Amino acid sequence: MTVPQYDQDILWEPESPRDAVADAIASLRVDGLELDEFGVALMQRVADEEIDEDEAIAILLAQYRK
Repeated sequence: MTVPQYDQDILWEPESPRDAVADAIASLRVDGLELDEFGVALMQRVADEEIDEDEAIAILLAQYRK
């Protein structure tokens, strides 16, 4: 296997924000973690393309800096 083939096999680009959110939540669950209600609502907003990832991070940081 060549390096380009290896990179192509490992890297995954989600087709939509909804796919990215589903993958992130699945990854958390594999690690035995769950999002709280705030986290679920925030991720839903990203999935619905209401906000982007940078906005979600800013909202999250503002929430926990209170």
